[in-house]
This record gives sequence, C-alpha cells and structure tokens, in this order.
Amino acid sequence: MKKLIEGIKKYFGLLKLLFFLSVVVIVVRELLVLNKSLSYEKLLEIFSQIALWKILLMLLVGILSVTPMIGYDWILNRNLDRKWPKKYLLETSWMINTINNIAGFGGLISIGLRSQIYGKNKEVKAVTAALSKIFLFMMSGLSIYSAFALLRIGTQPHTSGLANDWLWLLGGSLYFPMVLLANAFFNKKTVHSDKWKEQLSLIMISFFEWTGVLATFFVVGRLMGIDYSFSTVFPIFITASVIGAVSMIPGALGSFDLVMLIGLTRLGLSKELVTSWLLLYRLFYYVVPFLFSLPVFAHTTGKMLNERYEGVPKRLLSQVLQKITVIGYYVFGILLMLSNVFPRWFDQYIWLQQFHLSSAHLFSQIPNLIIGAFFLIIGRGLSAKVSRSLIPAFILLIGTSIYCLSADYGMLIQVYLVGLLLLTYVTRRGLFRQQFVYAWEWLTIDGLILVLFSISYIVLGVENRHQLPKAFHFRALHFINLSIGVVWLYSFLILLSITLCSVLLIRYLQGKKESLGQDFDEEIVQRILTNYGGNLTSQLVFLKDKQIFVYEKDGEQTVFFQFGIHNNKCVVMGDPSGKKEDFREAVLSIIDAADVLGYTPVFYEVSEPFVFLLHEYGYDFFKMGEEAHVYLPDFTLSGKKMKGNRALINKLIKSGYTFEVLKPPFSQEIMTEIKVISDAWLGSRKEKGFSLGFFSEDYLQRAEMAIVRDQEGAIVAFSNIMPTYDKDVITIDLMRHHPQNAPSGSMDFLFIHLFEWSQAQGYDYFSLGMAPLANVGVNQKSFIQERIAHLVYQFGSRFYSFQGLRKYKAKYATKWAPSYLLYHRDTWILYVMIALLMVDDAPKREN
Repeated sequence: MKKLIEGIKKYFGLLKLLFFLSVVVIVVRELLVLNKSLSYEKLLEIFSQIALWKILLMLLVGILSVTPMIGYDWILNRNLDRKWPKKYLLETSWMINTINNIAGFGGLISIGLRSQIYGKNKEVKAVTAALSKIFLFMMSGLSIYSAFALLRIGTQPHTSGLANDWLWLLGGSLYFPMVLLANAFFNKKTVHSDKWKEQLSLIMISFFEWTGVLATFFVVGRLMGIDYSFSTVFPIFITASVIGAVSMIPGALGSFDLVMLIGLTRLGLSKELVTSWLLLYRLFYYVVPFLFSLPVFAHTTGKMLNERYEGVPKRLLSQVLQKITVIGYYVFGILLMLSNVFPRWFDQYIWLQQFHLSSAHLFSQIPNLIIGAFFLIIGRGLSAKVSRSLIPAFILLIGTSIYCLSADYGMLIQVYLVGLLLLTYVTRRGLFRQQFVYAWEWLTIDGLILVLFSISYIVLGVENRHQLPKAFHFRALHFINLSIGVVWLYSFLILLSITLCSVLLIRYLQGKKESLGQDFDEEIVQRILTNYGGNLTSQLVFLKDKQIFVYEKDGEQTVFFQFGIHNNKCVVMGDPSGKKEDFREAVLSIIDAADVLGYTPVFYEVSEPFVFLLHEYGYDFFKMGEEAHVYLPDFTLSGKKMKGNRALINKLIKSGYTFEVLKPPFSQEIMTEIKVISDAWLGSRKEKGFSLGFFSEDYLQRAEMAIVRDQEGAIVAFSNIMPTYDKDVITIDLMRHHPQNAPSGSMDFLFIHLFEWSQAQGYDYFSLGMAPLANVGVNQKSFIQERIAHLVYQFGSRFYSFQGLRKYKAKYATKWAPSYLLYHRDTWILYVMIALLMVDDAPKREN
C-alpha cells in the first residue's frame, strides 16, 4: 500500500494531466452527442417566432440559475482554508459546475475538478473530508423537491406517464433524511456534524440550485407561449430529474428527455412543441453557461500542459493562432480583390457571393481593391509580428465591417470579420517587433500575388471592355482602339490608387528606422580585445565599414560582433570576439535584439562550434569552404617536398630580393609606395570589403606589415599582418604585388618568410585564409544547395579559380578547418547570398 501511495505521488503530475485530458475528451464527446440533439434549423425556426426580449430573458434566467452552485466552492475553500481572489473563485467555480452539468457522471467530474484545482498542496485526507461533505449535500435540493412532488401526485397519480413514478419520487425523497441520519451517526468523523450552520448553508445552496433548474425550464416554456399548469408539469419534471440523476448519464441526456416527452404529450402537448421546449431548456441551462466557461477551462488546462511541457504548448498554440490570423487576412484580401476580377465565378458559389457586390463600376471597385490590398499588407505586418500593425488592423476590420454593412454584403462577411477581430486581439501579445522591414522573401510572395492580380485584371478587362461604363469612353484616345484605351486608363487609375495607398500603409508600418547595435567605437573594441582576446577576423573591425553589437554582462562589456545590414539581413562577420565563456549568451543576445528590430542575423564564415549552437536557435548551415592552416612547429624548407620552394627562395635572394617586417607607424613615403602597388594590383577592379580588407591608411597603420624589396630597395609586394590577439594562430589580410615590378614567385617568397617569422614569434598555426567551396557537397547525401555549390566548384573556373586557389594553398596547408554560413530557416538561401554580395560590394571609404 505504501509503495502504491509513493507511486501515485511520483506520477501525480501525470495523473493530474491525464484527468484533465479525460475531462476534455468526455466534454467533447458529450457536446457531440448534444450537438446531434440540437437541431440548428429547428432552433432558427423557433427563434424566428420568439421576440428578441424573450430570448434575452431566457438567457438571463439560464445564467442566474447556475449562479447558486458557486456557493459549494465558497464553502469548500473556507474549509480548506483557501483565500483565493474572488475573480479566480468565480471563474473556476463557474467552470467546474457548468462542465459538471455537461459531463455529469453523478457529480464525480465536479469532485475530481475541485480536488485538482482547490486541493493543491493540501493533505489528501483534509481534501477528501471537505469534498465528501459537499458531495453528500449536492442532491439534497432535488430530494426536497421530490418530497413536494410526491405529495402532489397523491391526488394526481401516474402524472409522468410511468406506472411506478411514485417509487422514483419516494426514493428521491428519502435521500435527504438519510444524509441527515448519516451525519448524526458518523458524528465528526467524516462530515463535521457540529457545523450545523454550514450544513444548513449547503442545503439552501442545493435547494436554490434546483430552484434555478426548475425556473429555467418553466420560464422558457412560459416565454414560448405554452399553456400548461405548473402543478401538473412539476411532478413530471422532478421524476425525470431523479431518473436522470440515478442513471448518471451526463446531463441526463436521453432518460430525462424520454420521461418528459411521454409525460407532457399525455397532457395534450404536441411532440414537436415538447421537443422545442426541451431544446431551448438545454440550450440556455447547459450549453450557453458552459460556453462562458470555455475560456477559463482552456486557460486552466492549457496552463497545466504548459507547465508540464516547459512552455512548449503555449508557444505552439500562439504560433498556430498567429498563422491562422495571418492566413485569415490574406484569404479575405485576396477574395475581396478577386471578386472584382472574376465576378461571374463568384456568382456560381453561394458562399462566395458574400464577397461580391451587384454593382461593378469604378467607384465601387476602387474601395474593394484598396481594402483587399490593405488586408494583404496588414496580414504581412502581423506575420512579421510588428506592433505598429495592431491599431491599423483594428481600424481596418471595424471600418471594413461598417463598409460591408453599408454596401449590402452578406452576414457571413460580418461573422468572418468578427472572428478575425477576436483572433487579432488574442494574438496581440505576439506582436513585439518595433519596426517593419520588408524582407525580400515576403516582397517576392506579395509581389507575385499583386502582379498576377494586376495582369488578370487588365486581361479580363480587355475581354469585357464592352461592359465598361460609357462615362469612361474618351474620344481623346483616337490613336488606339477606343475601348482598349479606356480599359488601360481604367486599370491604371485603379492600380495607381492601390499602389499609393499601399505605399503609405507600408511606410507607416516601417516607422522610424532604427539600426541594430552602434557605430564603431575604438575604445570599446580595443578594451575587449586586450582583455579577452579575439580571432582571425577581429582585426577587420578597424576597417570601420561595419557596425558593432556589444554584449554586456554584470555591467562589463565582454563580447562584440561586427556586422553589416542589407534589407532585413544582419550579416555577422566571423565568430564573436571577446570572452569565450560569454559567447552563448552573447549570440542569443544579438539574435533577440535583431529580432525586435525586424532583422534576421546571418552568420558568415563562422567556425564549427557555432554551427551546433546556432542550430538550436533555428538556423540551417551551409559549408562555405575550408580554411587552410599551416602547422608552424613542423614547417621546414628541407626535404624533397620543398625542393622547388628552396630553389625559388635561393633564386630571389641571389637576385637581391629581401623580406622585412615593418612595425607601425609607417612613414608617408612607405604608405605612398604601397598605395601605388595596391592601385596597380587592382587595375580596373573595385575594392571589396566587409570580409576582406581594403586599402585604408588608418587600417594598415594598426599592425605590422611584411614587405618584399627588390635589388634597389623598392617595395614590390606587401601584406599586412592581422593581429588575432591569440598566440595560437596568426594570419594576413591584404596581399598585393606590383604586376610589372614583382618577380614571378614573389608571393611564395613572402609566404615562406612569413611562416619562418611567425614560427620565431612562437605561433602554432598560420592561416592562409579560406578556399571557397573546397570539399563542399562532395557526399551524395549532402544538402541540395551544397551539391549545387560543388558543381559551381567543378565547372565555375571561368569566373573564379576555385580549384586553383585550393591547389595553391594545399602546397603549404597541414590542416583544413571548415567555415560555415548560418542562416535562419525563414530566409531563402538565394537572398542570403545576394545580401552577402551586397555587403561585400558596398562603397568603401578611406579612413
């Protein structure tokens, strides 16, 4: 037994969840059964014959009749020493009692719900004792009314149509005295019999509960105009209720209705009238109050699921509702616009006729088309989760509803718009972005929709030009076919109106453009690099062609990223620089900060460890190539493999060429010399940037420079050494030689001397930079984009020497480190690549 209790405790959370899910299943099942018994056509027919004020009064009586049951939970929580907020107690009690009315099972569902909701962190024994007392007295009201009914049929037997109806009433009447006797017999052990005032309160609550049940049934009948005698129908109703309670059928469906149908038809009422009476009674006492409790039940069950599964259900539901909302806007906008392009097609379907006006002249079409375009744009704003789209969305929905009412659209449109309004309100908390950045991916989709619409509108307009209003037949267009000219003018005016209005709305959603991070701040960058170190790409920040994002922890700036923005793509260059222990938090920080402003980070040329980290945040990866590393401790010119390089070095040394590493600051004379070499090397080509260094005096003055001089001491080749703030690896950036003055093999001469110099400085590796697309997509199971990249590598030598570059670096490389591009799954790889080209080719400025 002890093990059983421990096992229950261990899996209590799961059992609790299963109970709530079982309640959901039961409620859904009973609603489906109830749905079969509720004829909506019959309801509409009944409602058409009853005045509106009578329907509202039925609704009010039904709601008030449920209210006394809240008293059960007030007493229960007082016994459990619970002090819930009044709002919470009202909401949960209403939920429990209305669900119990639907699901039933003799009140067992309500006991289970009360135990789970109000019995948290309480001893099982105390909860059981309090609930048993409530449970025992819940039927006392029906028992009292059974005694009244039994007295009544003493003078009017067989009222219910059953041969032994008095036995049911007698059994019901005996329940209440049996409960009182049980209280007296068991004393305090189970029901705390000394609290007679509390017991009296429970009896009164139950009595008023069943009074409400009676009131709903009889008020509905009276408002329907049914002529009946209360004293005659009353025993039938109580007998049916006792039979329903004993059967434990949810809502007493079937047994209650059958007894009532037999009894009332025997009184002379028609079967159709009795069915209608029962139909409205169930609607206003069971269904409507339950519908009011649905949000609370959904919230309670959802909260439990959410807590158990660490917030995943809430996020998933939020995403689903948000997507449904966006689809709702798009569907409405497209249908409204298409109704003016395909009016005859819309006339063929009853539900589509709701979107179509009988008039089709210019002044009726322009508002329709503009409203349709607005729905597409607002849908896009909501899809982008832009907070500025909320108010225009509400204005658009309300304005469209008023317009559709005045323009004689169908009522289905009003229901659709109200539903869309509710969805927009429910999902409003998901709108967190401060500005709207129209991503190329979104622009492509929306542009295709509008282009296809425009083409269809013009083409169909030409085909139906005879239907155009005569007011638009201008004689001034004599040089072309008159009707076609009118069509073009007509279409142009409409499309121009749509375009202007759309641009204004998009401009509003964009708001005041805010950029991510900050401009280059030398003091911050230098402090982080000095204190925590950097990497192979850190020095590129001093080109000042990028912005920086600084991560701060405990008041100290520890990590920075360098990036450029194009469209909504925030292209982050290389790995973050700074304190490695903070990299994970820093990456999440820049992703979140960019997300709020509508930007999507793209991580360019990052190392392998960040692939796994960013994959957790919804990023896919693309292998850009491999970076060639030379292991310096093992580097030597001796040996058969380096024979050719030894000969080259010796030849250039004999010719008078020398290698030298200069320390900054450099004289103006040297800067002028290397500028001449750089310009000659570039020729007609434009400087690249972002991921590559460009010629900038300020940038070059920040680090040592390796140069090659000829016999006369003139510089013929140079390369700036990039500080990595790490003794493990070193690399270079600009590597340029004079096309005419530098001898063949000057770059090998420069590299080999750099290897030897770096070796002497104590570095472990020398990075030769990346070989683009090297070893990308070589496996048959590689991603499709990587397989395409492999084809570019194999057959793209006409445009770029991919294979030649890798072959050259392979002469020295002892290790290849993969380099990756990481992009979010919501972005398209084609547009990511275009953004990379754009930031690389952005105009460079001299520093």
